[in-house]
Amino acid sequence: MSHTIPAIHSPIEMSVSTLPDRPAGSIELGVVYASVEGVNDHSFDACLVELKEKAHALGATALIGMQLVQSQFQWNQRTSLLATAVKASSAG
Repeated sequence: MSHTIPAIHSPIEMSVSTLPDRPAGSIELGVVYASVEGVNDHSFDACLVELKEKAHALGATALIGMQLVQSQFQWNQRTSLLATAVKASSAG
C-alpha cells in the first residue's frame, strides 16, 4: 500500500529547523500547530505539510523549535507538530 503526500502550492521554499533561536534579523510571527490521525511515517509527513501550509498563510519562510508529539492510545492515535513560524527579514 502506498501513500501520496499532498503537494504544497507555494512559490516560496520553506526551511524547517529545530534550532532553539530564530535566524538573525527574522521576525517571529507566532506559533503554528497541526495534528493528523495516525502514528506512522505517512502521518508525520501529512502533519508537516499541514504545519507548513499554516505557516505560509502567516507569511513565514521558516519554522523553528519544532516539537513532535505522537499519541498511541488505542482509541486515539495522532501525530501533532508545534513550531514557531518566522519570516526572514528582507535584505535591503
